[in-house]
This record gives sequence, structure tokens and C-alpha cells, in this order.
Amino acid sequence: MPAFSKLKPIVKAQRHALRSRGHGWQISRALEEAIFRHADVLSEGGARVAATGQSTYFGSTMISVELTRLAVYAPGVRTEALLAPLLNAIDGSVRVRLRAMRLARAEAARRVHRRTLGTLLCEINVRMTGKHLHIDVDLEVPLRVSSRATRPG
Repeated sequence: MPAFSKLKPIVKAQRHALRSRGHGWQISRALEEAIFRHADVLSEGGARVAATGQSTYFGSTMISVELTRLAVYAPGVRTEALLAPLLNAIDGSVRVRLRAMRLARAEAARRVHRRTLGTLLCEINVRMTGKHLHIDVDLEVPLRVSSRATRPG
């Protein structure tokens, strides 16, 4: 039988906010989850008739997170050296952009609940101001009448 006393002890894995991926940085899943778990969401917008005569929802959703709430997932987040790579990694993350877009679309659907949303056009901007991370989603969505809206009840 082999001697088990020579095995190395179990090492606790550390989750880092940023991982190097060849030419750039990638955020961890834990940091992505933390961004949306601790986010304050502010939405505004409404339906208008566009120049084409199509009823369209125009809106904006701002997702804000205090950087101190992300400190557990990104220990060096308070240092200037980490802020620029962190911002670039969040801005370049397809997962973060997709979640932000879905959140903004859900906000639009909540505001025009008796209408069916078409294919949305959106613009996403990621920035930091002071002690906050901001993800701004501006969207434009054509609206159609839902078959549920024509039924009574």
C-alpha cells in the first residue's frame, strides 16, 4: 500500500476578480454575480409613436453598484491600478452586457405589460464615478398588441 502521509494538504482555492486571458482580462463569475446581486436599478421610459407610425418603447436603465460592495470579490478594487483593468474587463464582458440588456428588457416589459416587445436595439455604456460602477442601458423596442390584451379579464 502507498504511504498517504506524503500527500500535500488540501489547498483552498481563491477566487480572483480578474483573470488574465491572453491579450486582456476577464472577470470571474463570482464578481459578475456580485455586480447584479448588489445593484441598484433605476429605469425610466415609455411608449411613443415613432416617425414611422410604429408604437415604440424608448427607455433607459441605470444599474449602479457601490465599489465597496464588490471589495470581497475584488480585494484590490480600491486601488487605482486595478480600477482601469476592472472597468475594461466589465465593459468587455459579454455576460455582463447580456445580463444588463435582459434586465433592461424586463423593466421595459414591466412598464408596457399589455404589449408584446419586438427585437430591441440597445446601447450599453460602462463607467465609474467616484465610488460607484454604472452600467447604463438605453433601449428602443418596437411594440405590438398582445393577444392577451384583447381578451377580457
